[in-house]
Amino acid sequence: MRFVAWLAACAGVITAAFYAKAATAQTPQACQHLLDDSANGLENKHGVTTADLIGLRDIGPNFGTDLPESPLALSPDGRRLAFVISRADPVLNDYCQALVTIDTASQAPVRIIDLTQGLIIGAPTIRGFRMINGSPIINSPRWSPDGRYVAYFVSIEGIPQARVISVESSSVLFTTASDTAVRQVAWTAGGRLVFGNEPDAARLEAEIDLRGREGFLYDDSFIPKRDARPSIAGPVPIEFHSSTASGADIRPASSGELPANANSIKPGPEGLIRSATGSRHVVAQLVQRELASITSPIDLWLQYADGRRRRCDDPQCADGILNMWWTANGRKLLFLRRAGWGKSELQFYSWDMKSVPVAILKTDDLVTGCEMDSDTLICLYETSKRPRRIVRINTDTGAVTALFDPNPSFRNLQLGSVERLHWTNDVGIESFGDLILPRSRPRNGKMPLVVVQYLTRGFLRGGVGDEYPIFPFAEHGIAVLSLQRPADYYATITDGSVRTVAEAYAANQHNWNDRRSVQSALVNGIELVVSRGNIDTSRIGITGLSDGVSTVEFALVDTPELFAAASVSTGFQEPKSTQIYGGSAWAKQLVAMGYPTLKEDQAQFWSKNSIERNIERINLPILMQVSDNEYLMAMESYGILKAYDRPVELYIFPNENHIKNGPSHRFAIYNRNIDWFKFWLESEDDPSIHMKSTYDRWRAMRFR
Repeated sequence: MRFVAWLAACAGVITAAFYAKAATAQTPQACQHLLDDSANGLENKHGVTTADLIGLRDIGPNFGTDLPESPLALSPDGRRLAFVISRADPVLNDYCQALVTIDTASQAPVRIIDLTQGLIIGAPTIRGFRMINGSPIINSPRWSPDGRYVAYFVSIEGIPQARVISVESSSVLFTTASDTAVRQVAWTAGGRLVFGNEPDAARLEAEIDLRGREGFLYDDSFIPKRDARPSIAGPVPIEFHSSTASGADIRPASSGELPANANSIKPGPEGLIRSATGSRHVVAQLVQRELASITSPIDLWLQYADGRRRRCDDPQCADGILNMWWTANGRKLLFLRRAGWGKSELQFYSWDMKSVPVAILKTDDLVTGCEMDSDTLICLYETSKRPRRIVRINTDTGAVTALFDPNPSFRNLQLGSVERLHWTNDVGIESFGDLILPRSRPRNGKMPLVVVQYLTRGFLRGGVGDEYPIFPFAEHGIAVLSLQRPADYYATITDGSVRTVAEAYAANQHNWNDRRSVQSALVNGIELVVSRGNIDTSRIGITGLSDGVSTVEFALVDTPELFAAASVSTGFQEPKSTQIYGGSAWAKQLVAMGYPTLKEDQAQFWSKNSIERNIERINLPILMQVSDNEYLMAMESYGILKAYDRPVELYIFPNENHIKNGPSHRFAIYNRNIDWFKFWLESEDDPSIHMKSTYDRWRAMRFR
């Protein structure tokens, strides 16, 4: 082992004293120069490029919101922190995954203890069937009780496996060789490894193969846009195995060895949302007050071992709590809640149970993945202009101290300005967004504007799905409104008529209430930006993925004159393709929400939200960049746009899902979106020979 890069350490921050394995024939090619910013072109100051964004080192998935699980793992003695750093390589079209540890109390070098490649994608159950939507897992390392080993997930020939690493020698001790995905990994108190795989998945797939010999009977298990094959029912049971740390003595796990969340499908005790054990005497619990109502308040309770219960009656305890932690001595309960304008603020509170909870930190930044370290919190922290890093939060003062920055040279880059804006929509819902302005602005002219959706918390990378590069847009002279989707419409109904999920869906869908609410938040936000006087209202673009595409479609139908160009990452909803290519299970859900069936009159319903039904009003250029397992959902819109000779272009990305992960695909999408809006909003093109055919097509569209 050797030092591969020393960057800089300042203000007590471990920025890059990286202690790593020497590059060998076994080092994945995608991991070459992983932590060397000089090799990655980030040492010199310049405006943010798409190459800078694609090459960011990430700790945990880039969801742009609170993580449901922490990617950080504190060692049993609290002295070291383990986590996985991931970086995309668009040239190799691969990911490097580095398991690293840092010392939590000193500036000792960061150690890479394992290197592997590939991204592990989750397999959630949606509408009763397994569906791969492209979202990566949170690869949280697991320390052995004695702190000698760390287990985590690796991808071996496309199958998730568990791997055990010796921390002292930075060597692989054991990697599972399961035929099916390993989904869980844990340690017993005695130091045995427990891992869970899915043998039933292989059996179910084999049964489908057998059924295929006589033809598949079409049913709810089909999702035509994805595959001409049934999906397996989910969730798939997990079978647990136990072994030594080195992989010896593999056997079925005993009931006493099963992890606490083994095959956990049902919720815990009645109304229990989350709990945190402070000592053997008291447990903090978040409990839903009314089980039958999704709008019910959630209360913070203390449950004592002697049976006593105490509710925190302070208003800060009754709304928006995301997580809780006890200090090491059990004398204080810390909790994190969302509050402020439109729930845009994160607030940390400390409660000594003798007086009211005290706010120790309030911020518009994104703080997530926190782990308790004695009396301080170690968290992931990102601002609108700075990617995720690891910090320590003092639980007495709220002071934030940096521990580790995986992208230390990013702060050398030059970024446009960012301003948080607040407004309300037409039904009174508090809305917010971030306005990003270019560094160089026209002296006597106005700028174009592009709207990016639909989360704007933390680092402003590329919106949901990460396809619309915000700071590179600004670097090319385009202002950006990064829009946060407002709360659902049903939350405005306070008469008690909305209690179930089905009732909430129906309230949202009735008369397109929720879409109208989002539309007014969008329009009012744009009007606020335009009121500044520096935006050219004839050059406004809009983008979106998933729910964001629904926002784009409704906006193009409702206010077609507002936008000069659009780019979308998934298909639009249309009368026929929505209920056919989405599958019968989704069709049933839509009908339950209030959509008409295919046999009913659909004219009035779709008149407010269909490109096909409003083609006479749609004449702006639309770029569609969609995955191969969703492109069928785009064909009805694309077909009608082409038939009416509208300026539209469709790209289909192979081996992709709802969320696209291929590094080369992501990089191409970034760059094409910039080219698209530069051409249509700024009349600029790329004179390079390899782009000639592209711009020839686009110029031909312009003069139709």
